[in-house]
Amino acid sequence: MMKPSIRTLFWILAGICLLAGQAQAHGPTPQKSDAAITMKAPLKKVWQAIKEPTAICRWHPSIDRCDYDADKQERVFYLQSGERFSEAILEVNEANHTVYLRQGEANVKALPVSSYSTRIQVEDNGDGTVTVRWRGRYYRGDTGNFPPQHLNDEAAVKAMNAWIEKGLKGLKNAVES
Repeated sequence: MMKPSIRTLFWILAGICLLAGQAQAHGPTPQKSDAAITMKAPLKKVWQAIKEPTAICRWHPSIDRCDYDADKQERVFYLQSGERFSEAILEVNEANHTVYLRQGEANVKALPVSSYSTRIQVEDNGDGTVTVRWRGRYYRGDTGNFPPQHLNDEAAVKAMNAWIEKGLKGLKNAVES
């Protein structure tokens, strides 16, 4: 019986290490959404609709109702679809009219994303209009190497873009009326 050479063993081990490294390196990459809308409304009115923790329930068309836990700084959304999820309010910055949020209790049936954080900012344009920009960073709903189609990157981006765009349109309708 012939013994493998040191060189042969080296290449076998190198190949195994390379394959193992590739398997661990594969996985989700962060996705991003960024949308803005301009509306004819006073800054104060729009900012109040953004910063007040449950005001979103009055203007986001996908939300049926909200609960808010002031101790946890967390709001729970009960959606028109019957699903629910929550998000934590990390910071309300009065100086630059920005709210920073993070996903709380996830529900991939409601929103097929994980580990999301968003920022909503209101800018006064100086002409009786404001621009609201809503940015998000998140991962797909299934962070494994081979997610099902409804929890992959494409599904996450599509869902988050829809959530943000519906929200911005709903906000515009609410503050302009």
